[in-house]
Amino acid sequence: MISDGLLVPGDKAPSIRQASSRFGVSVSTVFRAYYLLESRGLVRARERSGYYVCENVLTQLPEPTPTKPVATRTAVAVADLVFSVLDAAGNSDIAPLGAVFPESGLFPLQKLGQSLSRANRRLTPATSSSNLSPGNEVLRGAIARRYMAAGLSVSADEIIITNGAMEGLALALQTVTKPGDIVAIESPGFYAALQIIHLLNLKAIEIPMSPTEGIDLNALQAVLEENTITACWCMTNFQNPLGSTMSQLRKKALLDLLEKHTVALIEDDVYGELYFGSVYPAPAKKFDSKGLVVLCGSFSKSLAPGYRIGWVLPGRFFESIRRAKLTTSLSASVPAQLGIADYLQRGQYDRHLRKLRVILEDRQAEMVTAIASPPWQDSCRVV
Repeated sequence: MISDGLLVPGDKAPSIRQASSRFGVSVSTVFRAYYLLESRGLVRARERSGYYVCENVLTQLPEPTPTKPVATRTAVAVADLVFSVLDAAGNSDIAPLGAVFPESGLFPLQKLGQSLSRANRRLTPATSSSNLSPGNEVLRGAIARRYMAAGLSVSADEIIITNGAMEGLALALQTVTKPGDIVAIESPGFYAALQIIHLLNLKAIEIPMSPTEGIDLNALQAVLEENTITACWCMTNFQNPLGSTMSQLRKKALLDLLEKHTVALIEDDVYGELYFGSVYPAPAKKFDSKGLVVLCGSFSKSLAPGYRIGWVLPGRFFESIRRAKLTTSLSASVPAQLGIADYLQRGQYDRHLRKLRVILEDRQAEMVTAIASPPWQDSCRVV
């Protein structure tokens, strides 16, 4: 109906019950069909309203050409450009296209401040020591319950709270490798991975990426068979910078491949909560049966960017990472932990996320439409 023009951008699609009756299939089958249409960017759900045809559904932009890196281990040198981008992040006159953060006005900063104030009033000298690594028990429990709702078997005792996801990723890579080891990384990939690899004196091998399917599993398999790889750093959900999300089948295939070669997966899932549609795309950690996946997450992109609260699910590396955390920084900010824990206990997080996802999806559609419209070239200049 969309491809034939019977449904145009902005139109409401048939309801679940209408589609079930019309096509003679179960309601669950219709839901799965709509999830598939969502994954293809054709429709989106509006809370308590139904499914609507996306505004940019008729706009098809060409995919980026996949990179073709040479599959050889390479010493990593961090360019000054990375630090110049970070230094510019505080300049309000520059559009921060090098940093993937939602606009600050989209976060519930006032309600978070109220939770932080309540937490601080309950703060005692004993609180600081009782919340050392692995971190506040209430907060870890809240994180565990969110994963359990997504189908991951996780308990609070398996989680370590960190100073943002960056610290968790660095601790993970530091724990599973030693200087000189080789790490498989995405190409293109998150620049901070290069910084940490450089800092730890590791070598890197680039693996090509697809904007639709994620990391190239065939290329990764060839690299694993020809080299001794210690770890693989991968963003299976909403990869930075391409935005690709691997299907559940490909996530399982990735983990099967790494388990076969006993390679640890450092899984960066900081954008997992910002999915469009109705279902959280569970990370590859869901298929981890041998404890080889170190899953890192954060509230920085979805709730509280300035609070610097992240976490790690370290698998078999729990004790090593906990001790590394104690050695380097003892704990994440205790007031920030307690403040976010208070906010989560009040049941406001999911309401905030539902609103945030709709806004981000609308803005993404506007951006795609703007990029696809030639007139922008006449009104913009490259500086």
